[in-house]
Amino acid sequence: MNMTISKASLDDWQTVQNLARFYVYDMARYCGFLPGWETPPNGLYTCDDLSSYFTDSDRYSFLIKVDHELAGFVLINKVGSIPEVDWNMGEFFVISKFQGKGVGRTAAEQIFMQFPGLWEVMQIPENKGAIAFWNKVIQRYTNGHFMHTQTLIPKPIAHIMEVLRFDSLLNFNHL
Repeated sequence: MNMTISKASLDDWQTVQNLARFYVYDMARYCGFLPGWETPPNGLYTCDDLSSYFTDSDRYSFLIKVDHELAGFVLINKVGSIPEVDWNMGEFFVISKFQGKGVGRTAAEQIFMQFPGLWEVMQIPENKGAIAFWNKVIQRYTNGHFMHTQTLIPKPIAHIMEVLRFDSLLNFNHL
């Protein structure tokens, strides 16, 4: 399998927005019993508007492809739980047929290397799949040099998030 990550353009916004329906559906496996995560009456999951990742200068969007086939997306921003954070993994999704094949890990590692600095990756505490994935990926990437906390995030509605924090500048030569 040949995995590539390419910068997404404004022309790709609707593609990412379409994939985001499946992203929300995947998360509903773990979060579906939380308030606000009910199955939509029409059966079509929706996601917040992601257009800011295509228009704001401090947000970046990428498409993941495997052998030229669309396999997911990566959306990063600079909104951390503390001011010192350089990069935050805003949204990250790999289509189910490519999950468990190293595509997500490889994509994440490439992004961490491309954007050096202090990173945060946050997960909803109930999203056990994401927590397991990110702990494994970041443990491997940092050789165990990361911090894992639960943090109260005040916006848009106060909520607890699992937060993994590490400095990718310290880990460039480990792979």
